Order: sequence, then C-alpha cells, then structure tokens
Amino acid sequence: MRSRLEPDARRLQIIEAVRPLYLERPFNDVSTAELAAAAGVARGLINHYFGSKRELYVEVMRSSIRMPESELPDLSALPLPERVRRTMDWILEAAETYGQAWISVSGAANLHGDSDLQVVVDEADDHAARLTLDAIGLPDDPRLVARLRAIAPLVKSVCREWLVRETLTRAEALDLLTDTVLIFATKETSS
Repeated sequence: MRSRLEPDARRLQIIEAVRPLYLERPFNDVSTAELAAAAGVARGLINHYFGSKRELYVEVMRSSIRMPESELPDLSALPLPERVRRTMDWILEAAETYGQAWISVSGAANLHGDSDLQVVVDEADDHAARLTLDAIGLPDDPRLVARLRAIAPLVKSVCREWLVRETLTRAEALDLLTDTVLIFATKETSS
C-alpha cells in the first residue's frame, strides 16, 4: 500500500528515486514506465506532478547541479585571500561529496542557446556565483556576479580533471581556483 504524501514531498520523492536512472543513461533511453517503477508510482503521476517526462528530467538536472547551501563558517575576520581559499575548499568538498553525478550533470553545460537545460545550468551558475560572493564577503554586485559566472565552466573543468581524469591533485585544484577567483573578483572594473 502506497503512502499518501503532500504534493511537494511526492515531487521530491519522485525526483530522488529517478535521479540514478537519468545519471546513468541518456534522457531518451529511459522510459516513463521505468521512471514510474523506480519511483514506486503509477505512470500517470509522473505527468500529474511534472507535466511530462522532459519536465521531470529538467527538475532532476536542476536539483543535481545546484550548489548545496551547507553552512560555511563565518570568514569575515580573515583576509580576502584566505576567505577565497576556504570558500573554494568548501566548493571542492561539495564536488567531492556529490562526485560523478554532479560532474556529469554540470558537464551537460555544453549546451547552446536557450534550451531548457541551458537555463537550468545558467541558474545554477548564477546561484553559485552569489553564494561565493556572500561567502567571501564581497557585495552582490552585477559585475562581480558576472565575473564569477564566467569562471563557472573553469570550476567544472577543474573538478573533472581532479575527480574524473585524476590529472590534478586536490591541492592543485584548490590553488588554481583560489588564484582565479582572486583575479576575477578583485580586479578593478572600469566604468
């Protein structure tokens, strides 16, 4: 007997249950019947809660690439270079925790134009830029946000080199990201 869940709880339960299918196989290789079976729901509930298989896929991708908002200790007493280093360490820790799933999904950013997945990737990059600015104690200034969004592909590539290809050590990844963020976040902008 299935338990009755509130709509938000049921949506989350379905997303969590089908995530492994979408992380293991391409979108077109996963049927709605498989999704429903993995979630333990009737096929009609997939459409009821998400509208379509594609919308469910987009929601799985959105929840898979958005940086978690775990607590970062107060770094305000530290000099900027140390705040940046600790924040980049925090990001690497999140990448390590979410591992291959995060890398696979965030790497889906080889998209162009206004596709629904590109919108999800762009939202996640914007969110990560704002979290980073907040963590290092810099203002949520549109130019700074833009600068940090611009290095999001580098962060993903560095994590792939470290976690997948093993061509960088964690220390090298940390140094590279720290140096890059310091350059992008502190260089004077011309008005």
